[in-house]
Amino acid sequence: MLFKTLACLLLIILILSRPEASFQYAYEGLYQWAAKMVPTLFPFMMISSIMVHSGADLELGRMLSHLLKKVYRYSNYGLYAVFMGFFCGFPMGAKVVSDLYEHGKIKKAEADTLLAFCNNIGPAYFVGIIIPLLHRCGYHNTLPFVFGMYGIPALYGMVMGFLHAARTAPDCAHRTGEPAHLSDPPQISLTAALKKSCVDNTQSLIILGGYITFTNAFRILLDFVPLSAGGRNILSSFLEIIGGVQAVYTTALLPNQKVFWIMTALCFGGVSCIMQTSSFLEKSGLSLSRYLRHKLMTTLISAVYYFVLTRPV
Repeated sequence: MLFKTLACLLLIILILSRPEASFQYAYEGLYQWAAKMVPTLFPFMMISSIMVHSGADLELGRMLSHLLKKVYRYSNYGLYAVFMGFFCGFPMGAKVVSDLYEHGKIKKAEADTLLAFCNNIGPAYFVGIIIPLLHRCGYHNTLPFVFGMYGIPALYGMVMGFLHAARTAPDCAHRTGEPAHLSDPPQISLTAALKKSCVDNTQSLIILGGYITFTNAFRILLDFVPLSAGGRNILSSFLEIIGGVQAVYTTALLPNQKVFWIMTALCFGGVSCIMQTSSFLEKSGLSLSRYLRHKLMTTLISAVYYFVLTRPV
């Protein structure tokens, strides 16, 4: 308790020592939340919640099972989570898995397995921000980078799926996609689903905004780290990804070094993303530590891949 108290007092002193910088960092986080996260994420959150309440998630999972059941050994609900996690981006993967588990549609073992690989940076951000940045750094063939960002987690999910299927082999429900061993959640009307989804997702977005603003405010800690400006910018990318990527790009590092650190930080997601993920996992009772172990594993694999990819010839 004494250590926590002293740590909090130290943070307060650091903020008071540089109030203008703290204000600017916090403002940048709040702006990123209001201008980028809310308009891009909220519609996906609403659609996903309505699908979960209406049963459309199972129907989409059944459609996906015709294409993916050979390589992804998950239930139909699990396949829905994989689809939403990869195509809607972080933190939709964590939210969808948490919602499915909270509604009794998947078991905890499957939820933990899905979280291992389907909570990544969204393709819209990658295409709109990262690919132009790669072009400016001289990398015009971006397919290897797309594979590193999404192919490695996808392959990791295949392996995890086979391990999950082996552990749950006696339960044929995971092979057919019909979770007969779980309670069938009651369906509600579209009006009720809209209202509940709006209330729940608005609350979730406010929490996410708090985490982003809080994390950005404490970027001031890096100003006191005895490193070069480039080193501090690299650390900032592992703290908060959106501002950190731009910070790394503005350093004096060589282009291949910039790309390596940016792609590695993207795979990790940043402390801010982990804190946002924790808000969904805590609500549903899923394990944050297990999620972190898998996230660190995929980040390490991706870092090795990007190191080889960006190594000067």
